[in-house]
Amino acid sequence: MKLIRYALISTLWLLPLCGDDLCTKPFSEWNAKQARKVVTDSAWSKQMTLANAATSAALDENASMGSSERSARAALGGAGEKGSGMHGEKELFYRYTARLFSALPVRQAYLRLLRLDNNYDRMTADEKQEFDARFSSLAAEAGSDIVVSVDFDSNHRETLMEVNRQLRQATRDTLDQRAYLISDRVGRVNLKDYVPPSADGTGAKLIFPRQINGEPVVGTQDKQVKLEFVVPGSGHKVYIVWKVADLTCNGQLVL
Repeated sequence: MKLIRYALISTLWLLPLCGDDLCTKPFSEWNAKQARKVVTDSAWSKQMTLANAATSAALDENASMGSSERSARAALGGAGEKGSGMHGEKELFYRYTARLFSALPVRQAYLRLLRLDNNYDRMTADEKQEFDARFSSLAAEAGSDIVVSVDFDSNHRETLMEVNRQLRQATRDTLDQRAYLISDRVGRVNLKDYVPPSADGTGAKLIFPRQINGEPVVGTQDKQVKLEFVVPGSGHKVYIVWKVADLTCNGQLVL
């Protein structure tokens, strides 16, 4: 069955927090909507959605999900109940979100959401210190690798469960020749390491070297950096493109 690809990128959607705003406004002042946008639809976070017409059997299968499970996914911006629970042809969605997780704005957005969810501003000084120590890695400067996090969501329950199961069981070796970072000058860069998704909700981590033979994999002279990832459990080829010129703050490349 033919799948249709949608690039869910809109310049207008970036207006609430983008460019100089993102670079100059302290992340501690971002509201939940702004922080969520950074991790779902920003210069550093892109989505690719595949869709096809669903049969009534597939929709009935999805409708068998518990209401609490559907509600939780919808609250996180998931496909939720769209096109589910009704007979006839509806669209099934397979949505992938790829983030340059090593970029500080992405990790700051996650930290801001955690603070808001845990009423950080109402904590005592000691409680804040304990909280900050627990999540200190999210506020740290970028390390020696480029880390891309990948999330998957779908209103087809069987595929959702299978992809998540295989991502949890995957290793660097099983993903070899299935995941590449691609730059204009260097071309394909092989996967260096892999971290399965965990309970923190930040997704599976594809880890690539930041430098090869002392030269940066991605530099300001590049126009684009891309992710190519054949996803275990679905076989979908995820192809994400980031514009390098957009990945800057105060003239510095941030990834």
